[in-house]
Amino acid sequence: MYAAAATELAVEEPWCGPEFLTAAGQEERVRRCQADQAAEGFVITVSGAISGHLSLDRIRRDILQSADIGYWVAPRERRRGIATRAIGLAVAHAFGRLGLHRVHATTALDNAASCRALEANGFQRGGVIHDFALVGERWRDGRLYQLTAEDWRSSNGARLRAGGGAGPRGFES
Repeated sequence: MYAAAATELAVEEPWCGPEFLTAAGQEERVRRCQADQAAEGFVITVSGAISGHLSLDRIRRDILQSADIGYWVAPRERRRGIATRAIGLAVAHAFGRLGLHRVHATTALDNAASCRALEANGFQRGGVIHDFALVGERWRDGRLYQLTAEDWRSSNGARLRAGGGAGPRGFES
């Protein structure tokens, strides 16, 4: 999956070096995540096949009670609501099992699909962070999103009462 997207990852996710594309690199990534008390990593699957990854990073148990969310879906699986559903499951985990108060996300300004996936899960735009990330040898701005547990519970309850839900069926958690 990652090897098929190597060109995209090299440009958009420069922290994913060549070792990221190997089984050994992925094993090391899983070990680091398991050892990091401030991160939880997840594999996104559709009908049993790996389709991407998601992480809750920089989990703060201090006065912030927050985490950052990041995700990536394989190009062949995009535009099917997979990220939307995965974000919904991760947010439920963050506010339920982890008991966090806020989840943050930062997207590239031109990543409309990611913005839609976050907004479908109740995230609100918080503003633009100038020169947020060094990507492809140039600094790029980021759009900040946030969602509090209270806002999520309010919107999730309304969505459930209306018979809706985030994303398509058939996903394993």
